[in-house]
Amino acid sequence: MISKNRRLAALAAMLMAVATIGVMLARRFTDGPTGPVPAWRAMGPEKAVIQIYEYTDFGCPACRRASEVLADTLKIYGGDMRLSFKHYPLTRIHPWSMNAAAYADCAGEQGKFAEYAELLFKNQDDWAEAKTKPAQFETFAEQLKLDWPKMQACSEAPETLKRITLDMAEGDRKRVDATPTFFINGKRYVGGGQLLDQVRNFDNLLKIKH
Repeated sequence: MISKNRRLAALAAMLMAVATIGVMLARRFTDGPTGPVPAWRAMGPEKAVIQIYEYTDFGCPACRRASEVLADTLKIYGGDMRLSFKHYPLTRIHPWSMNAAAYADCAGEQGKFAEYAELLFKNQDDWAEAKTKPAQFETFAEQLKLDWPKMQACSEAPETLKRITLDMAEGDRKRVDATPTFFINGKRYVGGGQLLDQVRNFDNLLKIKH
């Protein structure tokens, strides 16, 4: 019998292949707009002056460090900043990042995306390079008092995987090739260093916009 993990990978690959066809066609014309994210993956006012879309991978150490910068930045600029989280799991080097993305979204459906994401990043060293499916995924759900059987079913649902693969396809279309990649008010920046450079300019940006 094919294991659940193998079925998950096969379904994700099929959805990614379908999405890639659309990406190849779209690249002939335009990079296109950044699509919306589910409400649980967006933090900050919808009409905020500073709009950040982050393509990230829960298994990526640089993404973990960037998540800390963004958490602090939200505390300072929360009223003028909106952060929208996009999945871009690099499964060839982070084998459990697709599963982590799925579980985070399923936690989001139960109202705890940010909290689950924080646990994934903070405990990254414990699960990202595991040889077998990490028990931490369930442990985090228990810590947050989430319905684990519901999360398991959600993580294998085609609509969950489609949502993640569409993020990935959009990232490819927008020429994302490393994580984290940020689009800040439409402009592309890669890595924590470029993020920090832009954060230092937020005060000036707000003076111009207000």
